[in-house]
Amino acid sequence: MPNTHRILRVLNAFTPERTEISPEWLMAELGASRASIYRDLQQLSRVGLIERVSERGYSLGPKIVELDRQIRQSDPLLRAAADIAEQLAHTTGGTVLICRLHDDKVLCIQDTSGQHAPSAVSYERGKAMPLYRGATSKIILAHLPPKKVAELFAKDHAALQAAGLADSLDDLNALLKAWRNEGSVTTMAEIDPHNVGCAVALLHGKRVLGSLSVVLPASALTPEQQARNLRELHSAARRIEARMASSGQRKISSSPTTLP
Repeated sequence: MPNTHRILRVLNAFTPERTEISPEWLMAELGASRASIYRDLQQLSRVGLIERVSERGYSLGPKIVELDRQIRQSDPLLRAAADIAEQLAHTTGGTVLICRLHDDKVLCIQDTSGQHAPSAVSYERGKAMPLYRGATSKIILAHLPPKKVAELFAKDHAALQAAGLADSLDDLNALLKAWRNEGSVTTMAEIDPHNVGCAVALLHGKRVLGSLSVVLPASALTPEQQARNLRELHSAARRIEARMASSGQRKISSSPTTLP
């Protein structure tokens, strides 16, 4: 019987920088026997999560593509936001991003480009980005529970300092509170040179679902356009949240009722 935890570690070993993995590397990395690693690889290959691409190497398999399609069709946030994001890209002309938190990183789950979108935007679907840089990430950070913020500060103090966020937990909490009160975060050239990012949070009650952002070239923005884009962002976010809430209520009302 394969070790489930180890199999998950095999999958997590694939990164954008490490797209092909050999059994020998896995043996050394995971401290497992040859027989165990080959058994894990066989199990993962059988369901299509990985596939052999060379004599000694494996890459992610076609099942990943199939699962990605299913996510695009069934993810509640994507279903609620898809057409609204397209409208926002048309209205602002920028690249509209829908992102969510994943494993202390921010993962883009949809990117939609408008007429005046920048030539390059680092956030793109499926790409994990740092939590401490860029408006898209910072607005999510601002809405994390205090306990989570404290854990991040204890674990990533150096990274937070390097990002210029805070030297103390009290300073960090004060900054995050200011962003929450403002209702949005705007940054320039923190991720991509010459780009301006504006982001608002997507909330379900007090819980942060993710963020909605517009990215534009700085040269294409005037103060009036920036103010208009922020209004459009807030309006779009509220509509997405309303759809999510409505969807949740429909699920509750359609659930079977147990009579006493």
